[in-house]
Amino acid sequence: MTSPFDPAALRAFRRRDWASVRRAKEQYWAEDHAARGPLAGLRAGAALWDQARAIDPSWPDEAQRAEDLAHHVDLVHKLRRLDHVFRR
Repeated sequence: MTSPFDPAALRAFRRRDWASVRRAKEQYWAEDHAARGPLAGLRAGAALWDQARAIDPSWPDEAQRAEDLAHHVDLVHKLRRLDHVFRR
């Protein structure tokens, strides 16, 4: 069986100018925010919610909601532990 990964492609990916990629993403989202306004992200989230419900009207069920809440609580705890980093 051959590997699904091309080693040369992986090396090229690793050598990318990640600072340039970051700047390009920041510029894109700043321009998007300026053009579409702050509610664009909320509208996109609502559209994703509607799409998920169209595929599975029972989504999310109670177990999925509990799992999602647990992930959010865990994230909050992790962010609080890193609070000092964001205050610099």
